[in-house]
Amino acid sequence: MKYFSYFIFFAFLAALLLFLKNALEPQSESLYLTGSEKCGECHGLKNEGNQFEIWKNSRHSEAYTSLLSPKAKDFSAKSNIESPEKNTLCLKCHTTEHYVNVTEKSGFFNISEGVGCEACHGAGSKYSPAEIMKDESLFIYNGGIKGDEKSCRDCHSEKGNKEQKISEDVCPFQENDFEFKTAFEKIKHPVNKDKQ
Repeated sequence: MKYFSYFIFFAFLAALLLFLKNALEPQSESLYLTGSEKCGECHGLKNEGNQFEIWKNSRHSEAYTSLLSPKAKDFSAKSNIESPEKNTLCLKCHTTEHYVNVTEKSGFFNISEGVGCEACHGAGSKYSPAEIMKDESLFIYNGGIKGDEKSCRDCHSEKGNKEQKISEDVCPFQENDFEFKTAFEKIKHPVNKDKQ
């Protein structure tokens, strides 16, 4: 009977420790794409710099729909490759969904946004609350990324593809060499720091 009491005591202690371990450990929250429209709720404000409008008027916002164009469809048919809107080589640079390594998406996300905010800044589910966005260190701690030359060059090749040949690292429609400084001037969208 004495050993049975010890067994019950140690089983209770083990169960208690397991419970405490699970209760006290932070639960990892999965990242998900929020969608550029959701980002635009705050970043579309003129007093904040209207970053959403700059993106919306860029070719990035049209990246997915360009895969549906007759030119892209004809190229894939002539090259005997999968339709561009289904081809992973095309989708990895023409969509946020296939570029960012995250599988979950909010109801606001739509593949037709093309290369959206989160392609350059990371999946926004953890960093999107306003109190986090106002503090750059919290933004980065919560998965935010400051877009940089490397993230641009993941999709834009240094050398253009004037022959329009299929290649894993060069889009057949990027005819010109990629000049980062010139391209960045077209897409940069600083936050109005005076309003923060």
